[in-house]
Amino acid sequence: MKNGYKPDLRPMVRSLLAALLLLPFALHAQRSAQDHLTLAQQAYKADTFELALAHADTAITLDATLPGVYKLRGDIKQKQRDMHGALMDYTRAAKLEPEDPRLYVSRSAVHISEGRLKEAVRDADIAIGLDAKDADAWYNRACANYIGRNNEGALRDLERATKLRPEFADALFLRGVVKGEQYKEAGGLVDIEEALRLNPNIPGGQMSAAVLLFESERYQEAIARFTIVIDQEDDDLAVAHYYRADCYYHLEDKENACTDWRLSGELGDKDAQFIVRNYCNTDAETIPKKPMKRRETVIEF
Repeated sequence: MKNGYKPDLRPMVRSLLAALLLLPFALHAQRSAQDHLTLAQQAYKADTFELALAHADTAITLDATLPGVYKLRGDIKQKQRDMHGALMDYTRAAKLEPEDPRLYVSRSAVHISEGRLKEAVRDADIAIGLDAKDADAWYNRACANYIGRNNEGALRDLERATKLRPEFADALFLRGVVKGEQYKEAGGLVDIEEALRLNPNIPGGQMSAAVLLFESERYQEAIARFTIVIDQEDDDLAVAHYYRADCYYHLEDKENACTDWRLSGELGDKDAQFIVRNYCNTDAETIPKKPMKRRETVIEF
C-alpha cells in the first residue's frame, strides 16, 4: 500500500458475518405458506409433531385460506392428544373445504376418543357419502357402533372396511373382538391372529387372542398367550394373571393357579382376592361361587 497505509477491514468483516448469520432467517421469511405446509406435512410423516405444528402455524399466519392447512394442523393436534384443538381446526377446515371426506374421517376419530358417538357416526356417514370406498370411514363408524354396543352394525361396517382393504389390521382385530363377544370364538380368533400377523404390536391383540383361547377351552395355548401379556407388563397385567390362573384351575393345577391369583389380587383384582381367601387359603378343591369374568376389549385410538 502507498505510504504503508493499511485499511481497517474489521467493520467489513463484521458486516459480512452479520449478513451470513441473518441469511437463514431471510430465507425462512421468504418461504411461502405452501412451502411451510409442505414442510409441516413432511414433519408430520416423520412423527416430529412439534416441528410440524410450528410450520403449520406459520402457514396459517401467511395464508389462512390455504387448502389442507387446517386439516393437517388438526391431525397434528390429534396426535398430540389435544382433542379440543383438533376439533376446532377440523371445524375451520369444514368451512373452507366441506367436500373433503378425509376431514370427516379425522373428526369422527376425535368424537370417538371423546365419547361423542352420535357425532362420530354423523361424521363417518358424511365421509362415506363423499367417498364410499374409504375403508377408514367404515372402520370409524364400526368403532362408534361397537362402543355403543351395536355389534351387528359394527360387524356390517367391518365387513365393508375389510373388503375395501383386506389387510386392514385394526379392522380385522375389531371384527375378531366383535365375533368373540357374539360367542363366535373360532371366527374371532382367526381374525385376531391375522391382525397380529399384520401388526404384532396391535394394542390389546395378544390379550384378546388369549381370552378367546381360554373361552375355547384351549388352556395350554391360552397360558402361553397370557404369559406374553404378563411379560410385556402392560395395563392388562392383573387381568392376565387372573385368566392364566383360571387356565391352571381348569387343568387342576391349584399351586400355579393360586400363584397367579395372588399376584392378580395384589394388583387390585377383587375377584382374585375373593378366590385367594376362599380357595387358595383353604383345603377346598373347588372355588365356592366362582366369579365369572369376561373381558370387554377397548379399542384404542
